[in-house]
This record gives sequence, C-alpha cells and structure tokens, in this order.
Amino acid sequence: MSTGFAKQGRRLRRHGRTTMALAVLVLLSVACSDNALIDLGGRSSGWIGEVATTIPSTTTSVPEATRSSAQVNWANDELGEAPPPDAEPSDVLAQVFARTGGESRFLQASRAEIAAVTPDVEFPAEVAAGVFYITSQLVTESRTLRLANEPTVAFGMWAVEPYTRSRSIGQLAVLNVSTDEAAAEVANDPNTAPTCTAFSQVENRVCGIETFAEIPVWRLETESGVVHLWYTGSFRYELSARSDVDEEVLHEMVVAMSPLADQIPGA
Repeated sequence: MSTGFAKQGRRLRRHGRTTMALAVLVLLSVACSDNALIDLGGRSSGWIGEVATTIPSTTTSVPEATRSSAQVNWANDELGEAPPPDAEPSDVLAQVFARTGGESRFLQASRAEIAAVTPDVEFPAEVAAGVFYITSQLVTESRTLRLANEPTVAFGMWAVEPYTRSRSIGQLAVLNVSTDEAAAEVANDPNTAPTCTAFSQVENRVCGIETFAEIPVWRLETESGVVHLWYTGSFRYELSARSDVDEEVLHEMVVAMSPLADQIPGA
C-alpha cells in the first residue's frame, strides 16, 4: 500500500513540474510575441513616416506673342555695304536706285541704307512672334531720284521667305511710313485733342482713338481690315496685319517703336 502511494506521489510531482514548465513557456511566448508586435509596429510607422511622396508636376509655358526684331532675318541687309557715316542721303538713294534699275518705285534697301536716307524713321523693336523675315524698301516718285511722300519707306513682315508665297499667305504685317509734316504737327500738339475728323472722308470706315500708348493712335477699320495709325516726328505710320494677328500684338509693336538706326548691328 505504501509502495502504491509512493508511485502515485512521484507521478503527481512529475506532472506538476511539467505543468509549471508549460506555463513558463506560455508566458515567455506571450511576452516575446507582444514585444515583437510592438517593435514591428514601431518600425512600420517609422518607415511610412520617412517616405517622401513625390507628386509629378507639369508646367505649361505660354508662348511669347512677340519676338525681338533683332532675331529676324532682314532680307535686304546683304544687298550692299553699309554707307559711310558721312554719306549724303541723296548719294545713298542714287546708289540704291542704280542697283535696282528703277524698275519699281519700291527700292529694296538695307536697314543701313534706309537709316542713311531717312535717319529719323522708326521701326518696332518687337514684332509678332510669327515673323521670320522682314523686307525693307525706300519708295521714290515714279522713275525719279526723289523720295515719295506716301509712303516714303515700307516694311513687310513675313512668316516665310519673302516672295516665295503670295502676300496674302506669306506676309503677316506691313508698316508704311509716309512723310506728313502738316498733319504730324497737329497730331503732336499737346494742346490739341485728337479727333477722327481727318479720317471721316472715307465711306464705311470706322475710326476710333486708342489710348494704350503715350501718343494717340487711330484705329481705322474697313471691310478690308484694320489699320493702326500714329504720328512721330514728321512721319505718319500705318501698321496693318492679317486678321489672325491679335490686335494686342499690334499694340505691343506700336509701343516698341524705336529709331531704326539704333537697331542696326554695330550701330
């Protein structure tokens, strides 16, 4: 009997030790599991917080409406050497006339030649962005060596190489410069308010006076298009363009007028 109780006691003690060992293992497992989860959460949140999210951005650049006239190809600048600084205007005009043979009143001339003959003539330092070529002419009375009054100088602004396409397709704008001393004197008088009276004689022409520049600019509209007209010095300037050229661009060109002589390379 005592032997049976002894065996049973040994089994109970072994069972107790086994139970305690299992309990310890469970506690360790739970402790390790908790720490692991806490650490994992810390690493995970730290990784998310350190990532920099880059959102691709796109910028749309608005194309320029005008470009410097210095960047444009002046088609007639290679026709001849620049006249000497002390050259007489009449001599330069005779040279240009002789080169062209007098076949047309519109004599193809370089900027330097035009500035030598008409030193006060101006041209916009900014032109429409679509202009890539400019033609320039001195205009004479028919078959004479005398400059005409209307126009005196003419500039053509082209999107293509001059005269390779018709003017209606290849030419974007035209600037005519006429000698008009009497009207210029009135227009430049600060004590005289500008009016449309002088331009009312043309039927179906709408006249308005615009104030975007420091000088009065007349806007003359007919079925054939719009002309911006203004006076500087003794000259009358008339700028016209194709209908697809924004008038704001023409305004910028008027404001950008400066002496042609100052725009010649090396001047």
